[in-house]
This record gives sequence, C-alpha cells and structure tokens, in this order.
Amino acid sequence: MDSQARILCEDGTVFTGRAFGARGRASGRLIVSTTATGYENVILDATNAGAIAAFTTPHIGNTGLNLGEFGAVSIAVAGIIARDPVPRSSSTHATAELVSQMEADGVVGIRDVDTRALTRHARGRELNVTIESEM
Repeated sequence: MDSQARILCEDGTVFTGRAFGARGRASGRLIVSTTATGYENVILDATNAGAIAAFTTPHIGNTGLNLGEFGAVSIAVAGIIARDPVPRSSSTHATAELVSQMEADGVVGIRDVDTRALTRHARGRELNVTIESEM
C-alpha cells in the first residue's frame, strides 16, 4: 500500500502526493525537467548529485535504467518528483527498473503530484525543497 508523501518548499508551500522509491526524507535544490525524454540523463548525471529532480512529463521509468551506458553505478539525485512513474520498463536494454534502483540507492520519491503547478511555483528562482514520505 502506498503511503502519503509531501513536498515542503522553503517558502512554506506544500504539495501532497504518494510515496514511491525509498521512504524517508530528502532535501535539495529543485531541478525541473520539462522534456518528454531523457529522465536517465537527469537522474544519473553526477552534476545533479543531491538535487531533487521534478519531471513535468507524465510518465518516467518506461525505458528503465541503463546504468552502464551513462557510466553510473547509482542514481545521483536525492529525490524524484513525478506525476505517474511507470513500475516496469518495456526496454530490453534496461539493466534496472527505476523504482527498484531508487529503493536500492535510498532515493526518495513522490508521485501523483501536479508537477506543472510545482514548475510554475518554482519558475524564475532557485528553490530548495524537501520530500517527506514518512509522516
């Protein structure tokens, strides 16, 4: 059963959703990806280490992860915000499933969030957020 989760913005704004991936708490600067593809690039890129990645595209995880292709051994971001993550990939090239890898790497996630509203809220400024999935 999914547990409740929330995003706490440094300005006091709160967004609610459901937990996925690892449970717990993760804080960091918010980075927003508005592209329809390329979620692997964002979450595996070492320059995004410790950040919270939000995706405006409704589905992420449909191609799984291919860690070797990016030279990564784990997910770099501390947290992932998604509208509707896909539990199983459809790619034969995937070496890991997104949610399973998040659990293994301790990456906290929140889904069922209006990511476009979050993006509008964050537009034009740097915003630090916290994801809490054990409340």
